[in-house]
Amino acid sequence: MRNADNLDFESYSVSNTSGFVPQSEQFENGGTMAEADKTAYWIVEPGSFAYNPARINVGSIGYLSTRENVIVSSLYEVFRSDETCDDRFLWHWFKTALFAKQIEALQEGGVRLYFFFDKLLKSRIAMPSTGEQHAIGSFFDLLDSLITLHQRERFADLDET
Repeated sequence: MRNADNLDFESYSVSNTSGFVPQSEQFENGGTMAEADKTAYWIVEPGSFAYNPARINVGSIGYLSTRENVIVSSLYEVFRSDETCDDRFLWHWFKTALFAKQIEALQEGGVRLYFFFDKLLKSRIAMPSTGEQHAIGSFFDLLDSLITLHQRERFADLDET
């Protein structure tokens, strides 16, 4: 929903490496200034996805796992899944080569290509039961955590030498 009442939520961007990032951390000048009119921004509720339709092909999608609402530019597409879809399962699917191929096939435009929400809805995904989706999403979350832990240990070993 639009921030029609110009509520003072923190402004965020979605990066292709870190997902949701406060604009104050993303941009040198701090991003949107505090006194700026933010009525055109989208309010993003926890448990929502947002992506830049001109940059999703390089991974510019995020999942808001904070407890507070934030706002993002009106250029973003913002959506939530329903009870038939496990968010973590969907998050990991967005990072697959299969999804990248669907973006490539469905994006539109001239010089700059876009993948708007109507195209996302045309994407095809194999949806197992919600229980299986949850198990798959949890497995990949665990795998990501183990990879991150291993990388930290490896960098710590390099720092000691």
